[in-house]
Amino acid sequence: MLISKQLEESTNMDLKSILQYTHNLSILYIEDDLDAREQVRSILENLFQVVDTANDGKMGLEFYNNYYLKHKKYYDLILSDIEIPHISGIKLSEAILQINPNQHIIIISAYHDKEKLEELLTLGVDSFLHKPIEFKTFFETFKKCAKPIFEQKNILQTLEHVKEINTNLETVMDIINQVAIVSKTDLEGNITYVNDIFCKTSQYTQEELIGQNHNILRHKDMPSIVYKHLWEEITTGKTWKGKMKNKTKNGEAFYVNANIFPLYSHSGVIKEYIAIRFLTTEEEVKNREFKKKVLEQYQESKRRDFRSRKIITDLKAKLIKYDNFNLIEYSLKKEKTRSSKCNAQLIFTEDTHKKLEEDFEKYKQNIKKNISGIVKKNKELTTKHEFDLKKIEGLEEKIKSREDEFKRMNQNNELRAREIEDLRDVISHLENNENS
Repeated sequence: MLISKQLEESTNMDLKSILQYTHNLSILYIEDDLDAREQVRSILENLFQVVDTANDGKMGLEFYNNYYLKHKKYYDLILSDIEIPHISGIKLSEAILQINPNQHIIIISAYHDKEKLEELLTLGVDSFLHKPIEFKTFFETFKKCAKPIFEQKNILQTLEHVKEINTNLETVMDIINQVAIVSKTDLEGNITYVNDIFCKTSQYTQEELIGQNHNILRHKDMPSIVYKHLWEEITTGKTWKGKMKNKTKNGEAFYVNANIFPLYSHSGVIKEYIAIRFLTTEEEVKNREFKKKVLEQYQESKRRDFRSRKIITDLKAKLIKYDNFNLIEYSLKKEKTRSSKCNAQLIFTEDTHKKLEEDFEKYKQNIKKNISGIVKKNKELTTKHEFDLKKIEGLEEKIKSREDEFKRMNQNNELRAREIEDLRDVISHLENNENS
């Protein structure tokens, strides 16, 4: 076991390369020798976030199960002496690997425990420390075991983060699907997806739309130059924004504020287009109706003003025939005052409508900006997800290489065992000959 002198030398050891992999990991150490257990524990506590110790195999197995019940995860590493009371290191490893086949276990043994080591290799234990333990080997073994665990944890955390973000994006898209007209097309403009609001608004069924070119909704009033500019923008990776007039299956017109942008594949190539459109909202309809009424009232006011002026002219012509001139003059002034009030109300109404239009335009711009940000973030996360998948494939290849190496070691051990057995037979035969 490690001696105190080696522990003192740890201050001269560059542990940064080890700590970067072990500082967030947990370890369970099983050893029945109290002095050895406390000495190694003092070193492990400088390397690992969680260090638990047990003095026999039975206690070690209880610690292992209780840790999972408490934290809903297993220890990252198990360090155990091969010779421990109640349950041996071999039986303990077998029990743990039955619970968690992916558990990383380091066994401390003597060099002469060949048969026991072969049994552990068969079980799947791949890391050993031989007594007396060398200081350098001790740390190198932990670095070798902790590095793939650390990298795998990071990858899993990244994947969980990506999964969470994708879930949030799906939630956003669900919300958009409830309030917007959404469709997707291939690179030629053929419809590949429509949501329920699209079908309800266009009066087409999903079956009638899928596979059709998007110009099925094109209204004759829309200039062809608009669509030319639209395709020039989106085919170069830009987002097209604008107002469009479409037609339903029955030929009725409807207006939308459209946002059309490309979607990319993992390799960064445009694979399809998505369009998010907002129908002219109820507020906009009310604004248009209000504006229409204002215009009608203004025109009516102009007509009344014209009629009033005509009446005034006629009355002035007849003033000399009436003795009640003062009464007529009073009536005319009152009519003029009422007309001025109407004009002031019209100006106020027009100003209010203009402010409403400006506020709504700002609201639309904010929504469009948020959608563009979501699309950009999704593209970045898709690229990162592809990179993480490649990294996982690399780790799987390393694991496969390690398994092949252990198989070769096992075959070599079996070959040596047969050679030793053959030598024993030869020695036995020679001894028999000498005795005879």
